[in-house]
Amino acid sequence: MLPAMLVYNVDIMATEEKRSTVIRHTVEEYPWRNQTQWAATLTLVVIVGIIIGALYLIQSTTTTTTARVLEQMTDQRDRLVRENERLNAEIAEMQSLPRMQTRAAELGFRPANPDEDIMYVIVEGYRYDRPPSTSTPTPPPTQTIAAYDDTFSGWMQMQWDSFKEQLSEWSGDD
Repeated sequence: MLPAMLVYNVDIMATEEKRSTVIRHTVEEYPWRNQTQWAATLTLVVIVGIIIGALYLIQSTTTTTTARVLEQMTDQRDRLVRENERLNAEIAEMQSLPRMQTRAAELGFRPANPDEDIMYVIVEGYRYDRPPSTSTPTPPPTQTIAAYDDTFSGWMQMQWDSFKEQLSEWSGDD
């Protein structure tokens, strides 16, 4: 009788010979397998190329669209700036002194006569040349904040007490 180790080695060798025979037989049985693998690889490369091309096209389109929108917004901003400048010039023209005098004359106003139309009011004790008053800022009230003096052991004790209280409430020990 053969020792167990020798029998095991023979079985392993026989199994490996069967595998290699099956593999050789399988490869020989399907000669078109290499062509299929080559075609699948080529198809995969083409699909990946199409995906990369599509992503590039999407990015390029998005970039171009964004640039066009920015250009339109810049044009609109420039138009609005020009319109604001035109309106400011029109306002300045409307507020010019000759135009204001003409408009006042149309409404019935006339220049004041110093002897007849201007009347001065004298107020006792009023000084016209006094310096302008300035307010002195008062500092805001200071709030005293309690010093932080909690410690880790104090926090742990507070958590432990809270846990014990919850446990006693749960168990019904009042």
